[in-house]
Amino acid sequence: MNVTEPYLVARAFVRVMSDSERTDEIHVVEEITGRRSYRSFLSRLVKDPGAQELLRHRPELRDDQVDYEALRALPVTTLGGRYVRHLDDNGLTAGYQAAQTRHVEDPVIAYLMRRFRQTHDVWHALTELGVEGHEEVIIHAFSWGQMQLPVSAMVVIFGTLKHIVLEGRWGALRHALWEAYAHGRDAAPLLPVYWERMWEEDLDSVRARYNVKPCTRSFVHRN
Repeated sequence: MNVTEPYLVARAFVRVMSDSERTDEIHVVEEITGRRSYRSFLSRLVKDPGAQELLRHRPELRDDQVDYEALRALPVTTLGGRYVRHLDDNGLTAGYQAAQTRHVEDPVIAYLMRRFRQTHDVWHALTELGVEGHEEVIIHAFSWGQMQLPVSAMVVIFGTLKHIVLEGRWGALRHALWEAYAHGRDAAPLLPVYWERMWEEDLDSVRARYNVKPCTRSFVHRN
């Protein structure tokens, strides 16, 4: 980190604590604190033929690369059908997580960060988590189990205080956070998955292939 980056991280978290929808500030934290983690991921991905294909093609979940109207025609029981309904039901768009990186020079690392952001909503579909504040904290617990990114640890720590403790979501505190972490830890690596080739597949079959378990909704929403 250069001398200004700790300040940028601290400022971003102050802004996110006051407004949890400041996704742009979460991206600042991810980029500055996550570069070392992504370099470690990359060193492992070079040994994975599937990951190498992803890095060679560098697909992105954006309107100019994905036919979202075709996904809307798929049954909700498919991966693509469930993913696009998650977007539509929550007023999200493909470009919502597709912002360019601002604090990463390596183009491959920058792509992996964008890929993580863009597939965040695929992970929502797989885990059956919505986008309320406490659910975003829970999916970051899942992400922490998967990838051990500093930004996920920070969101879990500070987000748990704001959206779970202060909102009295004791079921989420006692059960959902640990369950999501364990599910992320036990699932196969998801970052290198080429989701675009699986839109028409049965959602439960995709979950089984990568050992992704949906979060227990009674734990997520019970106070």
